Amino acid sequence: MRSSWENLRWPGLAIGLVVVLGLLAWLQYRSSRQISDATTQQMRASLQGALMDFRQGLERELTLLCRAWEADSTGPRSIVLQEYVNRSERWRRAAAHPDLVADAFLWRAVDTPQPQLLRLNSNHNSFEEAAWPPEFARLRHRLLEIGRDLNPPATTSPRPPLFWLIDQNVGALVHPVFEVNQSAHSKKGPRANLTWIVLRLNREALANHVLPEIVQRYFGVPDQSAYDVAVIAQNVNGADDTVMYSSDTEFPAHSNMWPDAALNLFGRPVPLIKGRHSAPARLVVPQSPAPSEAASERSAQPPSGLHDEGALRIEPIHYRSAEGDWEIIARHHKGSVEAAVSSSYHRNLAINFGVLLVLATTMGMIIAASQRARRLAQLQMDFVASVSHELRTPLTGIVSAAENISDGVVDGKERVARYGSAIMGQARQLTDLVEQILLFSATQKNRHRYHFKAVDVADVVTASISNSATLIRSSGFTVEQQIEPDLPLVMVDFAALSQCLQNLIDNAVKYGGVNRWIGVRARRAERPYGGREVRITVEDKGIGIARADLKKIFSPFYRSPAVTAEQIHGSGLGLALAKTIAEAMGGSLTVESTPQRGSAFTIHLPIKDVPGDHLSSTPQGKSIS
Repeated sequence: MRSSWENLRWPGLAIGLVVVLGLLAWLQYRSSRQISDATTQQMRASLQGALMDFRQGLERELTLLCRAWEADSTGPRSIVLQEYVNRSERWRRAAAHPDLVADAFLWRAVDTPQPQLLRLNSNHNSFEEAAWPPEFARLRHRLLEIGRDLNPPATTSPRPPLFWLIDQNVGALVHPVFEVNQSAHSKKGPRANLTWIVLRLNREALANHVLPEIVQRYFGVPDQSAYDVAVIAQNVNGADDTVMYSSDTEFPAHSNMWPDAALNLFGRPVPLIKGRHSAPARLVVPQSPAPSEAASERSAQPPSGLHDEGALRIEPIHYRSAEGDWEIIARHHKGSVEAAVSSSYHRNLAINFGVLLVLATTMGMIIAASQRARRLAQLQMDFVASVSHELRTPLTGIVSAAENISDGVVDGKERVARYGSAIMGQARQLTDLVEQILLFSATQKNRHRYHFKAVDVADVVTASISNSATLIRSSGFTVEQQIEPDLPLVMVDFAALSQCLQNLIDNAVKYGGVNRWIGVRARRAERPYGGREVRITVEDKGIGIARADLKKIFSPFYRSPAVTAEQIHGSGLGLALAKTIAEAMGGSLTVESTPQRGSAFTIHLPIKDVPGDHLSSTPQGKSIS
């Protein structure tokens, strides 16, 4: 009952561990997937927040410029123009990027036969009449359309509109101002004229200085950032987008390369949706504040015009319903956020499953080691029982003979000599068993020392058969000896090789069966992997070895079930010791066996150049019995 329970316990434990490891693997996979999804969402949200911070950073940079140009528009024309000149000069002296403005224009759109365009001459600090730049043609017509929709304020309470617009095609900021000249009177009082401030941005300064600084502020140094960032002028007609700035010259490589996130820089924020986003369909003009609010804001504005009162929202001017915007796009270095998270996910999953695999392997090794230890313990118990029997048999004979001699049962010189010879034989058997156990212990602990010298194989065979002659004769066996002539010498330990061969001969006697024949052959052969060797084979025609036991017979203490069933006594050390000795001398021990037909054990000894090499002269076909 206990044995049956032992046989069921280990498979049940193994199955239980497999189930637990499978559950752990499934939970690990599920949690890793959830962490991966959460990380993807978090990275996308963080990236979108960084884009919004970049947009606000650019708005603050432009807000300082816009605030500086919001001058008091009440008074004579010359005084108003001089105020713009003074504000522009103060902004240039205080601004971090004074070259951000390439050109500044003032355009009075009404009350003149030809609308007057004035351009600021920075060298002379004055406004000069100028012709409309060709690229401003569409902007001029659009400003005329917007001007018709703007109602001039009451002249008694001037309230300049506070919104700013941007033409992203030419890169120009525009701002409407109603100039009121108190000295010019009509029947209805002072007149208000609509004037447009047009500031053309320097795209080179924007791309080389302003945008890189803001990108570094929110995304870090490009070489160390996890993202490639670019500011592009979006083209919705199928052509490639115009790259205004890019942290990597290879990003974006083409217009079809979808970023991980994108955000327009002006107008209502429109995040990335399905790879791209479209611009607003029409111009949205913010409403001007009430007169009291306008007067309060104007009076609270500092003279320098450089104080940041909060970022302005600059609305884009669109000439078509679907028109591209300036936008900032970002993509992870690994191609996408999903690719980066997936790479980390698979790496972590591989590590986690590797840990589980190591754990499973460790558990398997523990189970295997436990099983092996249990089998080894059983083998050791069997060894103790076998050795006890092997010791008891000769001891019983010795004690019995000694008692007979002591009791005077044995009389006569001849009978006493015969009893003494029997006692001597049993004592030698005990001595051989003890020596074999001690030799096995020494070889297992690497304490045995071998003394190699050039040895004639025929001498070793003769010595081994001679040492086993008593056992061979008493068992009625015949030994057929065949040694190939002219065998070379081998470098071995004579005593150790003789012991190895003697163990094989004793083993053949023990399991030789009813045929009672042993064959000992020595011959030269080619090694399978190159070189030559001497093979010494001990063959019998006994009970043989089952195929399942062939790999186990060289294990210490192992005895096959068939041998146990036949009640053949032994220690289980002979073959293990023979294999250890053969390998210690640079050779090997192999076996070929067929159940009920016999076994053949072969010692393989490599042939090396031996000093004083000579040939054996043992005749072929010698036999003893």
